[in-house]
Amino acid sequence: MMNSRFSFVQNNILRQNMDETFDHIMALIPFTESSSYNSAAKSSFRKTIIIYTASIVEALLFHLLEKKVSEHELVTNTWELKNKKVLHIISNDHQIVAGDYKKIQHSIDKEKLNLGQISTFLKSKQLIKKSLFKEIDEIRIMRNDQHIGSHQKVKSYSKQELDRAFSIASSVRVFVMQNI
Repeated sequence: MMNSRFSFVQNNILRQNMDETFDHIMALIPFTESSSYNSAAKSSFRKTIIIYTASIVEALLFHLLEKKVSEHELVTNTWELKNKKVLHIISNDHQIVAGDYKKIQHSIDKEKLNLGQISTFLKSKQLIKKSLFKEIDEIRIMRNDQHIGSHQKVKSYSKQELDRAFSIASSVRVFVMQNI
């Protein structure tokens, strides 16, 4: 734990996973600027680093969630229409109805939460500010933008995008350290 960049994380497994991910990032960084690789290869290394960096951000926020939110607070609400009665049919896809609109509380399985869900939940509980939420969403989009099936062209990742991902991760790390 003494050599960890995440020594403030008490969960040994989570901390070790973050340390190993960080070590992998550090091993990949030299390849992003090496003259031995073409620009497509360098972009590919940056892509991998952004995925790993977003994973560390997700783990840090997961740690914050574990420390600040109890199991009984880990819920979401939806509204459901019960006892629906059709009052008037306007068309095949439009009806006027009456019924009981009830709020239903659902437990959240924290093990299944992703980065977007964790950050949205933390923002809803006012555990992170809107400005940090926007930064987290930026790295989430960078990571999700790497799904290759949704692109019309090959996405290239720049040094600036990598630097931005590192900056966001650093902000999240400092925030979590100061707020657990």
